Amino acid sequence: MSHERPNCAVARKLYEAFLGGDLPAIFSLLDPAVEWELVGPREVPHFGIYRGMDEVKRFFSIIAEINRVTSFEVLSYTETEYGAYVECRERGHFEGHPKPFEIRSCQLMDIKDGRIVRFRIYQDTAQMVDAWRS
Repeated sequence: MSHERPNCAVARKLYEAFLGGDLPAIFSLLDPAVEWELVGPREVPHFGIYRGMDEVKRFFSIIAEINRVTSFEVLSYTETEYGAYVECRERGHFEGHPKPFEIRSCQLMDIKDGRIVRFRIYQDTAQMVDAWRS
């Protein structure tokens, strides 16, 4: 029987909840003072830093309005000393913007006592801006 490393287990629960559209399960994995960041220019409405649970809920409200994801795939989970690193692939477009995007992203989580305290996404921001401008 294999045992998943603890930080990867938290990350896996996060993505299972995300893929299942289960926002309460996502929020239950976050520290109340979580810092959630999508690195990129503010031109794309969901890029930026969100601090605390209310701000993260606002982030999910924004992406529900503008993101139309057609596929999302987790490529790998890697345990780190302070959390987990997850590599993903996403395809979709923005509501009202016809140009599709197809990106890979690096998603880093700092995890303490089983809760995500910091979450950062690095992705192809040039492609995202181009899709937003279309």
